[in-house]
Amino acid sequence: MVKLIWDKNKHTSHLIKEQEKIYHQRFIKFESFPNSNIDTQKLKNQENWENLLFWGDNLEVLYYLLNNFENKINLIYIDPPFFSGTNYPIKIEEDGDLYETIAYIDHWDKDLDSYLQMIYERLIIFKKLLVDSGLLFIHLDWHASHYIKLILDEIFGENRFVNDIIWYYYNKYSAGKKNLPRAHDNILVYSKTNRYKLNEIRIPRKKPRKQLKRIMVNGILKNLKDKNGHIVYRIVNDKKLDDVWKIPCLQPASKEWTGFPTQKHHELLKRIIQLGSNKGDLIADFFCGSGTTLFVADTLGRKWIGCDISKYSIYLTRKRLFSYRRGLTHGGKSLHPIGIYTNLNNEYKEIINSGFFNRDITIRRKK
Repeated sequence: MVKLIWDKNKHTSHLIKEQEKIYHQRFIKFESFPNSNIDTQKLKNQENWENLLFWGDNLEVLYYLLNNFENKINLIYIDPPFFSGTNYPIKIEEDGDLYETIAYIDHWDKDLDSYLQMIYERLIIFKKLLVDSGLLFIHLDWHASHYIKLILDEIFGENRFVNDIIWYYYNKYSAGKKNLPRAHDNILVYSKTNRYKLNEIRIPRKKPRKQLKRIMVNGILKNLKDKNGHIVYRIVNDKKLDDVWKIPCLQPASKEWTGFPTQKHHELLKRIIQLGSNKGDLIADFFCGSGTTLFVADTLGRKWIGCDISKYSIYLTRKRLFSYRRGLTHGGKSLHPIGIYTNLNNEYKEIINSGFFNRDITIRRKK
């Protein structure tokens, strides 16, 4: 097996138990919706579940979760930095004031080693958190997907590779002059063991189509023939989902638009969650951005854990989930409460005490 080696590669597996102990009680709940007294130490009882949103460094959160969630998560989806060399600015409007800030940083000063080490340390823990039948979906693009695949082969095993899903976003404008328009991302799918299952998804066709009917004979697919030797056809209205997904980029006109840079389309996450999990399963996203994964998991009846280091991400995710919950009609879905956790250092205490998360803020992507 080919392995990827980089100058700053530090094998951290031997440090995990030590870090678990350090972060055992590091994160505490500062808000819940509706009010809930559930403690993370009691969440092994799935009926007593509380969805968890963490504000902080996801590596610290992962160490914290290892204390109670090893072999507990059914599906992990992450949309990490792509090594794009770009930072993502946003405009903030509040009470008539307008200012700019950075939503998240993806500028590494061309230091690929540091980027790979960041991903590597987290992938090791993802594998520990997944159940034996669990799946990892990691969303990347052309910048570094080829490097990350080699690391995944090393950590999960090359025989645990499931798919390289191509998300073809046909509606994205490209001004490139020296290359063909880059109109797809890669979503690498790996399993923890060979006991995973992908749910079958059927995609409706625009119009019915005549199709050869096939039959399995001694392990080989062959055309079905009638007793007279004529090929049998059938009319089909859908087709099995393959590994090329034609889903548009989310546009500002969408009611789901939050203004957060690189927000992914909710239909993309819906397909991933339906493909790799079942109702009641536990989903996690440790680079949750504007909270699309958590929002979709909520609507599909999955339990979830989310994390982001940006206060603007937590603001948008919290607002989005709380608004959805409040909008449900009385007697509708029975949903688990949401607890929001952080490491309450002085900086974070000041932000919380200022009422930041309850303010009326408009966030726009800076063009």
